[in-house]
Amino acid sequence: MTTSSFFDRRLFLNLGLTLLSSSIILVCIKLTPSIHLPYFVATALATGLGFLESRRGWFLAVVQVIIIWLGYMLIVPTPDGPADRDIENFGLYGSMILTFIGSFIGGLLKRALDRG
Repeated sequence: MTTSSFFDRRLFLNLGLTLLSSSIILVCIKLTPSIHLPYFVATALATGLGFLESRRGWFLAVVQVIIIWLGYMLIVPTPDGPADRDIENFGLYGSMILTFIGSFIGGLLKRALDRG
């Protein structure tokens, strides 16, 4: 695969989905009082991105992690209480790790299904 064929129309469409899924993960991190929902949502959405781009899912995962981290640091207001801040940070960094794992699993599933 050459460099010029890496950035095609399909990848740019999936980057839009990555932006949308990152926003959903940020909302889950901010609004839920526990870490379970952000972890589930991050894993499910990242698996979907890996399934959409079985060979370039790693790129979408990197973009999603960057968007999640920058969005949380620059846009989302920091909670006042230390307990809330700790839960949000735990949800944030755990979701970032699970994004890579989910994308990897989605890519593996897609390639396995394509092989038959």
